[in-house]
Amino acid sequence: MSFNVPKRAQRVALTYEGGTGYLASPETELLLLVAGSLFSGDTFYEGDLSRRERFYELARALSQKDPRYVAALAQYARHVLGLRSGPSALVAHLFWWGPKEVAEEAARGVWLRGDEHLETLAYTRAQGWKITKGLKRAVASRLNAMSPRALLKYQRKGRSFSQRDALILSHPKPQDPAHALVYEWLVRGKRSLPEAQAFVAQVLEERPTWERILSVKGASRESWLEALPHLRGLSLVRNLSNLHRFGLLREEETQGLLANKLLSPEVAKWGIYPYQWLQAIFMGRREGWPERVLHLLEAALENSLPPLPLVGETLILVDVSGSMFSLISARSQATYALAAASLGALLYRRTGGQLVGFSNDIHPVHLPPSAPITRIVDELLAKGGGGTYLGKALEKTLPNFSGRRVVIFTDEQVHDSAYDPLKKWKRQDPDRSVHVVNVAGYSPLAFPERGVIRVGGWSERLLEVLALLEARDPVAWIRSGGWQTTASVSSAPEDEEEER
Repeated sequence: MSFNVPKRAQRVALTYEGGTGYLASPETELLLLVAGSLFSGDTFYEGDLSRRERFYELARALSQKDPRYVAALAQYARHVLGLRSGPSALVAHLFWWGPKEVAEEAARGVWLRGDEHLETLAYTRAQGWKITKGLKRAVASRLNAMSPRALLKYQRKGRSFSQRDALILSHPKPQDPAHALVYEWLVRGKRSLPEAQAFVAQVLEERPTWERILSVKGASRESWLEALPHLRGLSLVRNLSNLHRFGLLREEETQGLLANKLLSPEVAKWGIYPYQWLQAIFMGRREGWPERVLHLLEAALENSLPPLPLVGETLILVDVSGSMFSLISARSQATYALAAASLGALLYRRTGGQLVGFSNDIHPVHLPPSAPITRIVDELLAKGGGGTYLGKALEKTLPNFSGRRVVIFTDEQVHDSAYDPLKKWKRQDPDRSVHVVNVAGYSPLAFPERGVIRVGGWSERLLEVLALLEARDPVAWIRSGGWQTTASVSSAPEDEEEER
């Protein structure tokens, strides 16, 4: 053997399934890891601890080598992908390893919700790092920028870091009397000044009406009926199961209220991901919700699908192998397969072409692009299970495809060699493009970095990004802040957002 092997050979590795794989650059590996992980629980191929250690080493190295890329990645993941835990941890690395001015810029771009600075503090403490003066100043500035209601909503009592801990640590100078009163109450509680207690009681009364009703009256049929007119967004969708539990979904009055909400054009502004609508529909099927309610949810899904700036027929391959049916997080009931299938169905709706699931073999979808998204996803997921034979899928589908764009949704852990058929197809026409959406963030990869245009995650915003990336390098695009020219991820009210 020779230790002085060709550079190309040094980049080749085996996937978790023993297929031909390729090592990613640290920048790409960190991008895919952050985009495809909620850092909660084991995944199919990787334990939670191993995933966190890999994240730590990548973030540490790049925060020293290229801190501006790490800052840009953190903000991209927060604004475009709607993630929170990973970006908040990247901010912690920047405050420890990187220049303070870059860390402060990243913190301002990442800390959007009322508890994200607490995530950064908790991650810092968990690593055994000292909380630097720069981080303390950034936290103090963030506390003063939050509204009194947000400070109280995100107290996070009993967590590794609470708002009280953040106040004691950073000593912010209150910007106005309202903040002074809330700070007094958060730090001293029942021993705080009477005027502070009175002010906090008043602010707490400004919580969403439905929360106040349930807080005062408890969970009963009558209280849910009273709260229903005040529910919207994810609060509404997530509580449909509670409405069903008390028999309210079968009542004509309830269905009328739901119709007014779910058929409204405002649904498109709720910021609910396609797979979240599908989760609710599938739960409704399991629990036996009325057909009219399920039809309303399907209509809301269809009415909230974003436009896509992609033109021309597309070959869309969706990985439905066994590993894709693992949960994206210990806190979620969504699987990678559901997220990938929802994105594949949406892309098929907008571009036409061919939609094919693959595992041990290919599973073409025979429905037209105009079919309901729910039916398309059902057909994709029905054939799930087995191994990831992406090379076979490409060999069977590419010869019969006349378009110029291929999009693959997968975790890239293939059993065979996927790049050879794809490389041959691309060489036949320089205008052909290949996009890989890596939904899980594993390493190594099924294709070399320069052979495809690769992004990670499962937000429908990724489909908008694909058009922007057709002639660009994703890592360079993120580093340059190119994503800032696009609209940020839908910003649902703070009490509507999903844990991410």
